[in-house]
Amino acid sequence: MKIAWPSEVTEKLNEMIADTPMIYHKYFAAAKPGAEVIAHRQGKSEVDEDSMVRGFITSVPRHLRDGIEETLGQHNVDLQYYRPAFDEPSPLTNHQPNRQP
Repeated sequence: MKIAWPSEVTEKLNEMIADTPMIYHKYFAAAKPGAEVIAHRQGKSEVDEDSMVRGFITSVPRHLRDGIEETLGQHNVDLQYYRPAFDEPSPLTNHQPNRQP
């Protein structure tokens, strides 16, 4: 399934990346594919702003995610709403929780 990117969502992602300190930029290669996986899992045919923001957050390793809060706030992202995403694994990993026998 091909996931489309509306131009305004792509522009906002690029602006958020540009406004984030350079030390985080190496992680953002995973932001677009992560957002596409999130959109696909939600049954969407295109990446909306919600999927994009979740892909942006989860592309950064968990222990560094607090460092992107300022950028998210500058772009009017509701940090309280997206706080749970700060604890989610990257959608690009096949993370399975350990199961007890």
